[in-house]
Order: sequence, then structure tokens, then C-alpha cells
Amino acid sequence: MTVAIVDGYATARFLVAALTERGTQCVHIASDPNPPAAYQRVFNPAPYLHDLGYHADLGVVVMKLRNLGVSQVIAGAESGVHLADALNHELRAPGNDITRVAARRDKFAMAKQVRAAGLAAPATTIVGDPRQAVDWFTARGSRPIVVKPVASAGTNDVSVCRTAEEVASRCAALIGTVDFFGATNEQALVQEFLEGEEFMVNTVSVHGVHKVVDVWRSARTAGPDGAPICDFQEPLPLTDGNARQVAAYACEVVTALGIANGAGHTEVMLTADGPVLIESAARLMGGFLPWVSEKFSGTSQIQELAVALTSREEVHTFSDADAVFSRHVRNVWLINRRAKPGRKDGWQQRIESLPTFVALTTKVVPGQMVPLTVDLPSAPGFVSLAGGLDEVERDHRSIREMELGGLYVD
Repeated sequence: MTVAIVDGYATARFLVAALTERGTQCVHIASDPNPPAAYQRVFNPAPYLHDLGYHADLGVVVMKLRNLGVSQVIAGAESGVHLADALNHELRAPGNDITRVAARRDKFAMAKQVRAAGLAAPATTIVGDPRQAVDWFTARGSRPIVVKPVASAGTNDVSVCRTAEEVASRCAALIGTVDFFGATNEQALVQEFLEGEEFMVNTVSVHGVHKVVDVWRSARTAGPDGAPICDFQEPLPLTDGNARQVAAYACEVVTALGIANGAGHTEVMLTADGPVLIESAARLMGGFLPWVSEKFSGTSQIQELAVALTSREEVHTFSDADAVFSRHVRNVWLINRRAKPGRKDGWQQRIESLPTFVALTTKVVPGQMVPLTVDLPSAPGFVSLAGGLDEVERDHRSIREMELGGLYVD
């Protein structure tokens, strides 16, 4: 059996290993000749049977995949969603509804599609001029709004605006710039700001049947420039009432977006009126280590997707309540609040000495300057902690205290 992965960067590198362990060969395809540098750093072509690279002609790629006996195509990163859908459609392989492909990347089309299915989605518009955004903001009673790229990811260039001046400034700063994937932001997405508790729901789908692998609570804090950035994420049992509620809603969203096969990652705000979509993606969750989930719960979204791709009957034996974590697990995102350039060596060892430490994921090498943290891409990394709740919260506080004292920068 052979599976093709489009843009096998970030978390997808773990999927290749899981598929290889199950006796499946993998082929790699690039959706762009020049992927983001952050992707290139972690990409390793060695585990693949073939790395086909980038081809502008879809027909050429389809022919190569047919010759290699590829049975299904998977998006390894957000940038690969459209190409994976198009290839599955051409190969007549198990994929997602091609008529709704735009709604799986374009956040404006996404909100519209979800709303058309009778589900709650944020009030949304797209603007090509800052004055349009200010008019929309004013017409809604000058309540807080979010300005972000139409089709980027990873909290890149996401701003919360509370005044007309902020709205105009952020839109002007965004329009015409290049997003994380190298595409020009011709327009800005403007949405109502959602109040509530944030969750992430990870699913694996086979022929329209959705399995909820895990639900994570996501907490944010004020970044160095005042904008909200990720503080921590932690999995919740599906016996938790809030987790169960957002999981059911996320499965409806995935259905509405036409995701019938493969992974889904849906971010939901649980408001006073119920679950409301933040955004959804036809791909694996990023920013986590599957082996940590597997160590403390016995499985992960990576493992369940590998099962779905290689044994479609086996995946139906998985129950949404199966993934129960034996310890309290928390991924704490690192935050550098020091704007002045500089560096300090040895900070990794200080974090690794924490009693509940499990793993440190960082792209910063010893001696390298650590940038100011304003979003996920600029974070130094994240730390996986596991233990009793009190122990994890103690070490979480210790990390924040070390950061305030200048953990990364003198």
C-alpha cells in the first residue's frame, strides 16, 4: 500500500513514521516550490519511497501517483489541503467533497458554509480597504473584532481591535503583506471577537464517519504587545460536559465543510450561547508531540489516522471515549517578553529540570537570539508537562516566573 502526503512538514513527519511501522510506503509531494523556511527546517525526505517535489502541472502529478499505485492522498500541513483534495478527486481516491474545497482554507467561505448548515459561526466580512473595516466595525456598535489573513494559519498576523484606529491600523498593516505561506494578503478577514472558553477538537474521518480522538482546552494570555497569544493547551476527557458539547459541534462542522476522509482540526469557542466556530482545517493538529499523547493515553491523532489509512474497518472499533489520559498533561507555550535583542544560554536546561517535565520542543539552538513572542511562529517553543494537576500548575508558574526574570534574554 502506498499513501501520498502533500507538504509533509510539521506534525506530518510523525505520520510517515506511523505509516511505515504499519508496512505502508509514503510518497511526498510539495504544493509550492518554495515552502516556508520553518517547514523546510523540519522536513526529512529520507523516510519516503519517493520525494516527487513540486510540479505545476496537476496532470503530471496524477500520472506519477497512478504509476506508483497511490491509494490515497493526505494533506500534511495547512498549505497542502487544496492539492490533496484535487489529487484525491482526480485519482477517485477516498477524499473530501471537492465542491466545498474553498471553504476548507478560505475563512470567509468557511464561516458562510458553516452558517448555511445551521451552525453557529462568527459574523465575518472581507475587506480590501481599511475604511471598509472601520465602517463594518462602527455598524456593529464598535464592539471588539478580530483582523487576520483570509487563509493563513498559526495565529500569524491575528489582531484583536477595540477602537476604529486599531482596526484601520491593523488592516492597513496586513493588506498587501505576505502571509506565512508566501501568498499576498490581497484582503483582510474581519470577524466578531468571541468571548468564552477555547477548545480544539481533533478528528479522524472515514467515509463521513467521524471519530473524536481528543479534545484540548486552549488558554490565551496577553503577549508583549498586548495581543492575545497562546498560554497553554491541555486534553480533557470526553466525560467532561464542555468537551462533549464542543466535540459534537465540531463533528457537525467537519460534516458541513465536506471533510469525509482524513484528519480534522477544529477550533471552537464555547460562548454563553453555546459553541461557535473559530476555524477548522482538513489536516492534523500542529504544535504537539504524538508520542506524549500515546504515552499517557495510549493513542494519538497520528496513530488513529494511520489506522484509518491502512485498515478502514479497524478504525470503527475506536470509541470516542477510549483516549483517557493517565496523568494531567499540559503543553505550555514559551513566551519571550524581552523586546531588546539579546540571548542567554542554558535556559533549556532550567526548563528540563522541572519535576513534571516530559519534553521540550524548540527551534532555538543554544546561543541563538530569541525573538519577541507575538504569535505562535515567534514563540521559542513549547514544553510538555505531565503529573498531578497541582504539580503541573506549579511548574507552569515556574516557567512564567523564569521568563519574567529574563529566561531567554539578558
